Amino acid sequence: MIVLETALPAKFNETIREALGRDAERPAGFENIESLPQRFDVMAPDVAEVKRYIAQHTGL
Repeated sequence: MIVLETALPAKFNETIREALGRDAERPAGFENIESLPQRFDVMAPDVAEVKRYIAQHTGL
């Protein structure tokens, strides 16, 4: 599995709360991050296809 995303603590608030006993800080613009749509593409485990996908979506 390849996952391309950022790992802001605000995305994992439940885990942060469990570990630290407090909520994670939320940068401006992330107030309702849980309600935003998630986008993903399921792909075959093919290296060439993954390289093509990355190139098409990043301009590389």
